[in-house]
Amino acid sequence: MRHAHALLGLAATLGIGLFIALFFLLPKPNELHVPVYFNVHLPLAEDRDAPLPPPAPEPKAVLSFVGDIMLARQVEQTIVEKGATWPFAQIGDLFLGSDLVIGNFEGTVREKRNIEVTNQMIFDTTPDNVPILADAGFTHLSLANNHADDYGQTVTEATREAITQAGITPFGDPFTGGKFIARENINGVSISIIGFHAFEETIQDILPAVEQEHAQGRFVIVYPHWGVEYATVAPSVETYPAQLFVNAGADLIIGAHPHVIQNIEIVDGTPVIYSLGNFLFDQDFSTNTKQGLTVQVTVTENTVDLHFVPVQIENRQSFPMETEAANALLTRLGFPDGNLSVSRK
Repeated sequence: MRHAHALLGLAATLGIGLFIALFFLLPKPNELHVPVYFNVHLPLAEDRDAPLPPPAPEPKAVLSFVGDIMLARQVEQTIVEKGATWPFAQIGDLFLGSDLVIGNFEGTVREKRNIEVTNQMIFDTTPDNVPILADAGFTHLSLANNHADDYGQTVTEATREAITQAGITPFGDPFTGGKFIARENINGVSISIIGFHAFEETIQDILPAVEQEHAQGRFVIVYPHWGVEYATVAPSVETYPAQLFVNAGADLIIGAHPHVIQNIEIVDGTPVIYSLGNFLFDQDFSTNTKQGLTVQVTVTENTVDLHFVPVQIENRQSFPMETEAANALLTRLGFPDGNLSVSRK
């Protein structure tokens, strides 16, 4: 009898132990292990054969530059007679592909119509003529010249406002060029365009602006108004400051004011175009003053490529020069194929 009770006690003990073991070992209702399924995309055959997307385009900016532009005197008279489209009706695709188009605006903008006589040396035009330049493709105009102040500082400010209202960016100033710097970011290329009026500013006035823009890693363009009128070879009053601009960090120098095309040099790796001559003027007294040079500049991370196109001015109208004459001019300048390329500094 005692053995039976002992066996029953052992069985009870084992049962309780088994129950406890099962209680802790078996999963609870909220701990049931549910299998996890992952969605795996296996590319179809046509996906596997598809080409890889093209790499991101290289940063690149394309800029076109021209020389002196005047909408006063006989140019304005011709606009009145022949209409607003006349001056640039034949430029065609001269600026095709350009992100920016830059020129030197010789004169002021006033509300009063005042068509000057041919030999008068102060220039003004009316606000309704400024859109002619926007329609031609111009995006930036320099006021760093000796005619932007022909009627005083108040009119200079009105000129800047009229240009802005036409959708064009003015830069430079007849007295403080470094105060009005045009800064643009074109397709990943940061650009600064600095006007310089050599007859009102000193070189020391503008060098800090060149240095500061260069220190920010920008592509620095100096657009000076300088030199000797009608001189076809740049004198020391141009070559000396050009060297200082290069030393300060200028990546490109393009000059205006002589009204004729001057020589082109590479100074310590920087292209220097001392004068592009005229782009629209009424100086009919010589062949040189009726010719100009335009340059399309392509800036990438590694190179600066320049392409020159000569232009002719006849009857207050600009147009690309005939092939034979253009080739002769480019050969004289030392670029018979019209191209110049340098490594970006």
